[in-house]
Amino acid sequence: MPVSAFNAADAKLWASKTTALACENLVLALRAYGFDSCMMEGFDEPLVRKTLGLNNQQHPIMVIGAGERTKDGVFFPQYRFDRNLFIQKV
Repeated sequence: MPVSAFNAADAKLWASKTTALACENLVLALRAYGFDSCMMEGFDEPLVRKTLGLNNQQHPIMVIGAGERTKDGVFFPQYRFDRNLFIQKV
């Protein structure tokens, strides 16, 4: 069944979903060329909108971080607490 936008909200939803699918293809293409990426949602939309100079009719769907992987990766030290501090048997 073809998708039909009956109003502005439907059109915005359709465009958002289609753009998200295009973002997925971009991420797959980046990996195919040896780059890593990270798709992010929950970003500061007003800041992204201001940075990109978007108007009220335009809105960001997601932010994608992309680049080359470092040889050793990115590691952060892990801190482990004593399990007895958090787990109690009843």
